[in-house]
Amino acid sequence: MGKKIKVVFDTNVWISIFVDKRLRDEFSQSKHALIVYVSEDIGLEISKVLQYPQVAEILRKIGMREKDVLLILTNNSKKVETKLKLHEINEDPEDNKILECALAAKADIIVSGDKHLFNLSKFKKTRILTPREFFDSLT
Repeated sequence: MGKKIKVVFDTNVWISIFVDKRLRDEFSQSKHALIVYVSEDIGLEISKVLQYPQVAEILRKIGMREKDVLLILTNNSKKVETKLKLHEINEDPEDNKILECALAAKADIIVSGDKHLFNLSKFKKTRILTPREFFDSLT
């Protein structure tokens, strides 16, 4: 097998993987070729989003609990410690945590559905792709 792709998923992508069976299946089929990085800030944001009533309800309907989701996240990602606080995205400063994680991980790709990130198209040497572009590129 060749070199694994170093990737950072935005919080919205992680949540989509947890609640969308098709994306979950695509992730399961491709995770052997990936090293997925997550920072403490991303993990905290995911925990927060899992508390949103609409997300909690979707998880309940598919038989998943927050604890299950966090276990999946832990088992399928590598934690990286961010060293720098960036200020690249002023419109939504929270999005900078994704760039910080990618920088610390020396990620090849950021996967995001967020327009502020996606509008960059690239951050230093890291490409920014939508989930569809990313999973299609793996097949």
